[in-house]
Amino acid sequence: MFTRLFKDLYAYRDLLVALTSRDIRVRYKQAAMGILWAFFLPVLAILSGVIIRIAMAHLQGGELQLPNVSSVMVRSVLWLLFASAVGSSAISLISNLNLVTKIYFPREILPLSSIFARLFDFVISVVGLIIGLVILSLFAKGEATAVTITPALLLVPVLALILVLMIMGIGLALASANIFFRDVKYIVEVVLRFGIFFSGVMIFVDDLPQAIQPIFLCNPLVPLMEATSGIVVYGELDPKLWPWLGYSVIVTICLCWIGVASFRRGEHLFAEYA
Repeated sequence: MFTRLFKDLYAYRDLLVALTSRDIRVRYKQAAMGILWAFFLPVLAILSGVIIRIAMAHLQGGELQLPNVSSVMVRSVLWLLFASAVGSSAISLISNLNLVTKIYFPREILPLSSIFARLFDFVISVVGLIIGLVILSLFAKGEATAVTITPALLLVPVLALILVLMIMGIGLALASANIFFRDVKYIVEVVLRFGIFFSGVMIFVDDLPQAIQPIFLCNPLVPLMEATSGIVVYGELDPKLWPWLGYSVIVTICLCWIGVASFRRGEHLFAEYA
């Protein structure tokens, strides 16, 4: 199943590149801010997260710590990649009905091109994130730190790859389901709108009582958020996260299998239901 998918994608790689490039151009061509939107949205998410962290610190009788600001920045960029890529891939087939119904090509290219286009935004956001972390580091005082450079940073691309594979599995499954049940896109919008509060972006695992932490970590996004922010901000991966990262990897593999299998199973009916 995966072998066939890779062969199809390789055979139609030029189409995948063309559709990805088209999605990027269309999104920014008529926008007054242009590519600056790739910076503006992460900044907006970060500001929202910082405001919530300030409110939480105030309720606890303390002050917002610099490492918490850095953590919110890292987690917000990862969440925006997840939310935007899942949302766009879910509606990718519906948005390209003229292609789905008229010509043959591996239909997986449509949701994957949407995801790759969002990866372009993600790369720009990461550049902005690095600049922001460097600026915060210049204003750091005492023992507070905004970022820590250690060899553990080499794990960050691996964690990002796990996140991208998770997005691909979810995106393929939702794109297929949305062809047959058009209300799927509305469910996805609602889940993504409120999912930020349950995915370790603004609320950290350590903020919760110990009895509730395992429940929170059952969201496979949370271990990735915790691990990535821990490595970037503190320069280390909390040992207690290793089992949960293994859990996230297993869930990701299952999601990829479900996504590819469900997409392949319903692909011959896409044109009929479109």
